[in-house]
Amino acid sequence: MGGVIKRIAVTGGAGALGAAVVQRLRDRADVIVVTRRPDVVPQDREVRRADFDSIEPAAFAGADAVLVVSTDERDGRKKAAQHAAAFTAAAAAGVKHLVYTSLVGCDGPPDLLNAAHRDSEAALRGTGVPWTALRNNLYFEGLDERQATTGRYVSNHGTGAVSYVDRDRCAEVAAATLLGEARGVVEVHGPRAWDAVAVAELFGQRLGREVIPVLLDDQEYRDHLLGTGAPAALAEALVALGQAVRAGVYLSR
Repeated sequence: MGGVIKRIAVTGGAGALGAAVVQRLRDRADVIVVTRRPDVVPQDREVRRADFDSIEPAAFAGADAVLVVSTDERDGRKKAAQHAAAFTAAAAAGVKHLVYTSLVGCDGPPDLLNAAHRDSEAALRGTGVPWTALRNNLYFEGLDERQATTGRYVSNHGTGAVSYVDRDRCAEVAAATLLGEARGVVEVHGPRAWDAVAVAELFGQRLGREVIPVLLDDQEYRDHLLGTGAPAALAEALVALGQAVRAGVYLSR
């Protein structure tokens, strides 16, 4: 676009990731914050109230590029439908670049985590608008420290490892992508791999006490999860997640 300032719309602009992207774009683009919660957005920004369950092209009118931050909806089908509605609305508004925050490994199991992202990427590709799917790795912020308070970190990860990424890194990549051209699928990883032993050590440092890694096989881990009250579907998803970790799905390449 030469020296012309881009107009960029960011959905979920009141959330942690969306707000971080908006902050990084502040002096580099003309930003439109699209959110269900306009009251929590700083007053010096253009804000448009919109809900993915009833979103219209007006939410994205005038934008050159749009970032669709994946919603926190737990029902996978509804989540994918929300994203598809946002893509459709943005395409109808005439945007030139659609960016979506997806998940590393979403083209494989476990479906409880991945199916909505897989379906959303299919809808993204179907818009006919140049697109980028930012497949963010598992968040550092998503590591559950609570189980470590027992002094144990239990998993079926074996010797597998994850290149966990923090939210700030994801925001940096998203901002740079929105300012550039469509890139297709982009994986966003952290700088190093963390196996179960390293995660247990990290938890120990945070808690100020020793945390022992407990490495179980799949059936033992399934029994452990069910024994702690996890629903059967969640237990199966977490077992499959561990299998993906062992297969190297979440390692940077």
